[in-house]
Amino acid sequence: MSLPVITPSMFYQYAACPHWLWYDRYGDPARKGDMPELARKLLEQGVVREQEYLKGLDVQAVLTIDMETAAAQTRALMAQGAPRIYQGVIEAEIEGALWRGRPDLLERKPGRSSFGDWMYAPCDIKSSHTIHDTQALQLAFYALVLQRVQGVRPHAASIINVDSERLPLALEPRLLAKCRATARTVAGIVQGEKPPLRLTSKCKQSPWFKECVRAAEEAQDVALLYGADPRALSALRAAGVRTVRDAALMDAARMPEIPYAPPPTLERLKLQARSLRDGSVIWRAAPDLPDAPLKIHFDIEGDPLLDLEYLFGFWITGDPERRYAKIGQMRDQGAEGYYLYFLAERPEDQDRMWKEFLDWTDLLPDPPSFVVYHFADYERARTLRLAKEIEDRPSFRRFASRYVDLFAVVKKSVVFPLYFYSIKDIAKSKFLNYHWRHAKAGGAQSVFWYEQWLETGDRAVLRDIVDYNEDDVVATEYLCRWLGEGRGGVARRRTAEKMV
Repeated sequence: MSLPVITPSMFYQYAACPHWLWYDRYGDPARKGDMPELARKLLEQGVVREQEYLKGLDVQAVLTIDMETAAAQTRALMAQGAPRIYQGVIEAEIEGALWRGRPDLLERKPGRSSFGDWMYAPCDIKSSHTIHDTQALQLAFYALVLQRVQGVRPHAASIINVDSERLPLALEPRLLAKCRATARTVAGIVQGEKPPLRLTSKCKQSPWFKECVRAAEEAQDVALLYGADPRALSALRAAGVRTVRDAALMDAARMPEIPYAPPPTLERLKLQARSLRDGSVIWRAAPDLPDAPLKIHFDIEGDPLLDLEYLFGFWITGDPERRYAKIGQMRDQGAEGYYLYFLAERPEDQDRMWKEFLDWTDLLPDPPSFVVYHFADYERARTLRLAKEIEDRPSFRRFASRYVDLFAVVKKSVVFPLYFYSIKDIAKSKFLNYHWRHAKAGGAQSVFWYEQWLETGDRAVLRDIVDYNEDDVVATEYLCRWLGEGRGGVARRRTAEKMV
């Protein structure tokens, strides 16, 4: 019986959705969806980044796609003491599996190995600014394989980031242990151990996302409950709470201790189960919404790969004279309001965009008679960071003091019969019935479009980004008004002057 083959790319798939690995081997191919465009773009972009970095660099390349031949060629180059080996294949039997990896670079370092008075350490070329968790696990994977191949384990590895900077990574025991544990789990899945049902937003990265949803719906499994920590699901099932109906009927006070689900969380999950079972909204409390004459609905488009914010968009109501549209680009929608945005067409334009935004905040009324609605914490966190890194002003601090996170309002006040609570899941539901103009609308799609714009210069792609952002901020206003009518129109509204 052949050994299961484990590769570093499986770590990425496992982190996104464990069932991705299982369905790739045991699922019905006819039910596999398309890989998200951004994920596909990242694979293509990674190859381009490698080629750009390697220009003028002395490397020995292993170009064959036959893994057995490539591994033999790599060992021969290591024995020769080649300074840098590009796309070499290293493999070794570890814990009953064949661990096989293809680091971007194997770099010769001082030391003593089975090959001579030198050793090799792995280096990957990435399109990110920092070392992400999955990247760290992949480097640890290479290090453990190298330990078998050359008789000594490197104590450090590195990545070359998007700015061509070298970022070192210490290969500490805790990281190596986590790598081994993940590899054991992955090996089990590859050999047919189907992971327990779970459903998180990360599953949307997988081409099998719809299959994950279908399987959970068929079983009416507790994995469908929004807010259920995946680490709590096995304990819930062991306690007899296996289905949505079980959760809707559970007595939270009599439940045994559930890891990652204290009693208040269990009560919330019970409401979520009742909402799903009945297909109806449940109001927990009247939404507590600050109010003001000038209403600003805010959404940022950012590229985490470039660590960049490239679009600030605002849907503004309560300004019939357009007093606050003197700075920025505006699309006027008449009596309804207007869309105002600030755009960094190139990464180097981010600082300019930020300063234009600050100039705009200078125009806003002081003392403030406005409120800034956004959904989730991204807008608050990123603007505070940009203020710290680029420039801060009193007008921005006034602006930031008016932030109202509608996601926080939703969690405190209402339960939707939904599996996910993104602005799109909520706004597209039958309760709000809002629609984006582009079928592929989404944050990841916006990043894909921006990367595509930078590559092609196609202004139609740039318009798609702006259109998507406009739809996002209008959806934010849509949700805000819906919440304001919550419980038959009895929602409490506070004036912005009383905001803390």
